[in-house]
Amino acid sequence: MTDIEQRLREAYDGQHLPPSVRNRALAAIEEVRACQGGAGETLTRERSGLLPSAEEAIVPSEALAFSDCSEAQRAAAKRNSAPAPWRPRPRFVAALAACLLLVLAAFGVYGVYQTPSAYVDIDVNPAIELTVNPFGIVIGADALNEDGRSVIDAVSVVHRSYREAIDALTRSEILARYVSDDSLIDINVITENGHQANALIEDSDAALASMPGVHACHRADAEMREEASAAGLCVGRYKAACELMELDPSYTLEDCAGMSMRQLRDHIDACHGENDDQGEEIPDNSHNNGHGKGHGDGHGRHRS
Repeated sequence: MTDIEQRLREAYDGQHLPPSVRNRALAAIEEVRACQGGAGETLTRERSGLLPSAEEAIVPSEALAFSDCSEAQRAAAKRNSAPAPWRPRPRFVAALAACLLLVLAAFGVYGVYQTPSAYVDIDVNPAIELTVNPFGIVIGADALNEDGRSVIDAVSVVHRSYREAIDALTRSEILARYVSDDSLIDINVITENGHQANALIEDSDAALASMPGVHACHRADAEMREEASAAGLCVGRYKAACELMELDPSYTLEDCAGMSMRQLRDHIDACHGENDDQGEEIPDNSHNNGHGKGHGDGHGRHRS
């Protein structure tokens, strides 16, 4: 080794990094290690007071340049170290979905429950109309005259099956007051469901079998019910009134509304009997002369 080489080596070994440069280099190395997943390791060289050699000093200078552009990596390291967001468990999600389906199903069933599917008009002199849903449950009861109101107020029929409702009506004391051996109970079923119509008529026949007098169960259409409702009458009474007014125009809907179903049928039968007896050859004034007697049965009016 020459003298010049010896001097150069001694000069090189005598060089030391300033403390500020050393601290910045160590901090940069620590940040790089943290970005690379080594955040749990700590540098001990600064605590030990050891100085880096000349070869080690080259690395921190590169790390210093790298640390200026490692913000994204440091942010990623922080996100990785942050607690994971809460996510619902599959069982919880399934249970919640099942509850929602049950709620929707309940609302759907309730909507169907409240949907009218059939109407049953019951007329003796008390006139009432029962509204029936697709399940055969009575969801409404309307009185179409004062006597009907007294029956509805005395007998609870809503939210009961139609068979239970009609049985309760036929066994009630309030309805029994209006029914006698010569009474006529007229029932009309209005629905587009043929199966339900047959079931309601069968239930009506079975319930009325124990009642005195006679009864008749028919099926009517919605158009007839609308016309009867506009006139404020049950379907059976409206049909009987139309028939009577056609046979004898002197009668009005108001007259027919004040009669019992038996009186209406008797007047209709009387008009048919007069027409059969007189025939087409008898003048109209003969019909007028004989008509007053037919009106005397409970009607109290004569045609002039």
